[in-house]
Amino acid sequence: MIGDINVDMLGRVKSWPKPGQDCLAPHLEMHVGGVGANSAMALARWGIGVRLAGCVGRDRFGDYVLEHLAQSGVNTNWVQRTADAMTGFFYINITPDGERTFFGSRAANGRVGRIRNVRALCRGAAAAHLVGYNFLNPGPARAATEITREIHARGGWVSLDVGMAPSQQIPGKILQLISSVDILLLSADEATLLTGARDPRAAFVRLQKAGARELILKLGKSGCLISQNGGPQHVPSFDVKMVDSTGAGDAFVAGFLQARLRGWSLEEAAIAATAGGAAAVSFVGAGEKLPGSRAVASLLRSQRLRGKWDAVRRSAVARLQNRNSLPERHR
Repeated sequence: MIGDINVDMLGRVKSWPKPGQDCLAPHLEMHVGGVGANSAMALARWGIGVRLAGCVGRDRFGDYVLEHLAQSGVNTNWVQRTADAMTGFFYINITPDGERTFFGSRAANGRVGRIRNVRALCRGAAAAHLVGYNFLNPGPARAATEITREIHARGGWVSLDVGMAPSQQIPGKILQLISSVDILLLSADEATLLTGARDPRAAFVRLQKAGARELILKLGKSGCLISQNGGPQHVPSFDVKMVDSTGAGDAFVAGFLQARLRGWSLEEAAIAATAGGAAAVSFVGAGEKLPGSRAVASLLRSQRLRGKWDAVRRSAVARLQNRNSLPERHR
């Protein structure tokens, strides 16, 4: 996996401020953040062995994120450090409805240099996960391309989680990448930016025509769309009280990817993903606080779904109870 690694400073406020007004949070929380770090830590909590590539600064924030990543079971041997930029840092303003607004900079994330041994990074790996942010800068883009080539040469698959900034800034590049990855994950807003279609189903079809193979379109609290019989099929989500949506998309992605790595069906993977995203919004913070298999299993057991999806939900619960469902190479 290669992606952004940040420090997130979270502040919960009573209301959004007017221009020039003070906006004081009763207290602040510091967590590991960034789409790469979040997804890596969430996958580790699912019991997946993860190697993370990226770049942090030679500063105390860099020390902080590397320490917490290692404690979470993420292999950070391929995380580079630079003295030319500080570790990515974001202040996240959270309003009572759980919505969050980001202020900050990716900083060192754009300074990824050539990976010293791509073969060693990919040795024994069944898949690689990329994020759209990798392609905003030449260094990370080159590294992501090398990883993709190596994983495909080894018979593995590659997934891409697009992201808002790449959808806005480099839509043409993202559309070019679609046919070179095996699994494409993105939100409805990102799909609209890439295709011009406001309706998620219309955007889904356009992305399929652009070359998307396995496509998962995230719909937030409404669930997601997956490909079924050549077209989009809606997958429901779970009802939870939203406290903070930070990292929910990354928890969704981790739930989906761990399922596909374990050989679950597309429908089972989608249910695990929607449950992971729903579980993530019920508490403040991402990174080391994102849900793993236990939290998701608890949510899956607590709520029934309508129609055929309840049978899929029960099947996913049974999968989670089968600790031998993961091939040895992924442990």
